Amino acid sequence: MSFRFKQFSVEDSHSTMPVGTDSMLLGALTDPGNASRILDIGTGCGVLALMMAQKSRAIIDAVELDQESANEAAENFQMSPWNTRLACFPVALQLIELLADRRYDLIISNPPFFKNSLKPESIKKALARHDLTLSLEELMKDVATLLSKDGRFAFILPADRWPEAQTLAKKHQLFPMKLVRIFPYPGGKVTRIIAELSPVESEQIQESELTILNEERKYSAEYLAATKDFHYF
Repeated sequence: MSFRFKQFSVEDSHSTMPVGTDSMLLGALTDPGNASRILDIGTGCGVLALMMAQKSRAIIDAVELDQESANEAAENFQMSPWNTRLACFPVALQLIELLADRRYDLIISNPPFFKNSLKPESIKKALARHDLTLSLEELMKDVATLLSKDGRFAFILPADRWPEAQTLAKKHQLFPMKLVRIFPYPGGKVTRIIAELSPVESEQIQESELTILNEERKYSAEYLAATKDFHYF
């Protein structure tokens, strides 16, 4: 399927990680600031990397293990206004350090996080949506190695996995500096956590909430405001 955003287009018909609400929220709520180099882990169709390219002047590397997804992301990058700043590497995260001695000011990821859910029939989807090839433990370890000393790691995951993620992050000297609790609709339970971690421990964590749908089950005003620079509504 092809998606037309305000400043770029994304084709995701061959990707293990198509465009979805999780990626849109993570990309919309993550401020790259003055980051000069950004890494997108498990880029899928490349939408998060493209959102960061729109919001910054950074050089952006993306890693994607699935070859078809990596090819599609590379094509989406090439068709964007920022093609000279975007590159996709069809390798596992664990191998990215072998490509070059790089450190990143911002690492962003919509990781494979459904650890205990039923495995989908498609192997491609299983690799993308379950931590078969990259566990949370490995993710935190590699992120800690790849971040610059003042860097940030922004990611989204199911709310019930946040305690585990926070424990593993602390083990690798990564500390929360920002948390956004995502509600699907008013009165619902928190289903997602967007977190930003840093090697530098914050005295006070910035915490907020966002509800995706309103009482009429249409996009809420806060969701529309968050994604207004990307979506046509």
